[in-house]
Amino acid sequence: MAQENITDAIDKRFGKSLVAFKKLIDPERKYEIDLETSKAWSRLSLDEQRKLYLYLLYRKWRGLDIYGEPYYIIMNCHPVPYDWNGSQRCAELIAEHKVLIAKHNGSYGWYTKDEIRLYGLEVKK
Repeated sequence: MAQENITDAIDKRFGKSLVAFKKLIDPERKYEIDLETSKAWSRLSLDEQRKLYLYLLYRKWRGLDIYGEPYYIIMNCHPVPYDWNGSQRCAELIAEHKVLIAKHNGSYGWYTKDEIRLYGLEVKK
């Protein structure tokens, strides 16, 4: 019988979301996913996991670094929707129909459809 590696074991226990998160924040595989990191991830709701992943993905899209070990990021990152208005990618996202004007904290801006859904933003009519 073949021996199961750590990635396979994590994938079975916590799902592909933790593996995808790890690949996003640590593509060079500097850090291992330990039990505490796995537990911290599993304590997040599915929406919280999605918000964190999306927030970090969009940081990468904007050329911003992601700092820290996976556990530190899970415990200390507080994702918020990003207003793409004025960013270099805004026109591209508009052309691809991936953003809409929506309200966050009382102000309108350009937000992705995923952010609108996850954060429950009000879309401008």
